[in-house]
Amino acid sequence: MAGSNLPIVLRILDNENRLVERADQKSISLLSVLGVFMVFFIAYYRVIPMNALTMTLIALYFICAAMSIISLIMAIRPRIRREKGATDAGPVRDPAFFSGISAFPDAAAYKDALQKLLEDETNVAENYTRQIYSVARINQAKYKFVQRGVVFVICSLAIELAVIVYLFAYHLSQGRGFMPSIS
Repeated sequence: MAGSNLPIVLRILDNENRLVERADQKSISLLSVLGVFMVFFIAYYRVIPMNALTMTLIALYFICAAMSIISLIMAIRPRIRREKGATDAGPVRDPAFFSGISAFPDAAAYKDALQKLLEDETNVAENYTRQIYSVARINQAKYKFVQRGVVFVICSLAIELAVIVYLFAYHLSQGRGFMPSIS
């Protein structure tokens, strides 16, 4: 790899790392939004009339909410499978990747390995290529779960909205107003 190509490779790696951060931010934001709406839903649970329609909607709501929570947590911490043919020969001491840096026993061993890596441009190119590929696989898993989580959050909120519309219509038809008194 020519020396002028290294900044391009580093930019690709930086972009992949930013995508990891964005997926985590999206997941945390969606979990927060879902939590806020769940609090409102549970707080007004007492005014929901128990009939077949509302029980079905509530069951669907909790299933969608649980699935969205699971999906978003999996987006924050996805499980990545090893490549076929990869061996587990112990921790790989990669001096330029976060999982490898912590495998060194001390700073001196890390410094020696980093200097050895930097001596050969071919090793540097291979190292960064592996990193880009690994981070891209992590991003692929994260965004798959983020997309699922978004679908389930939207379904949860749509069901919650349907229950609210039903409550409004039900309580107005009963002549009790929107919010009956607590008794």
